[in-house]
Amino acid sequence: MPDKRKKGAQSKEEQLENTRARMDEADDRLELSNMSEEEKENIRLKNKHRAEQIEGLESELSDGYDDEDE
Repeated sequence: MPDKRKKGAQSKEEQLENTRARMDEADDRLELSNMSEEEKENIRLKNKHRAEQIEGLESELSDGYDDEDE
């Protein structure tokens, strides 16, 4: 069971890393690109969802680590 939990945590950490990277790339595109306001708003909305996903993943990871300490 601990191996499954460890793999799950690694997967969540990868998801967290990937989501942060996508968010950073989108922020860069917003700053460097001449896109329409509609496109910019779509990116902002996606980044809002990404921020929520990051919060959830961080919470899941911290909960998992707290369980291991007990």
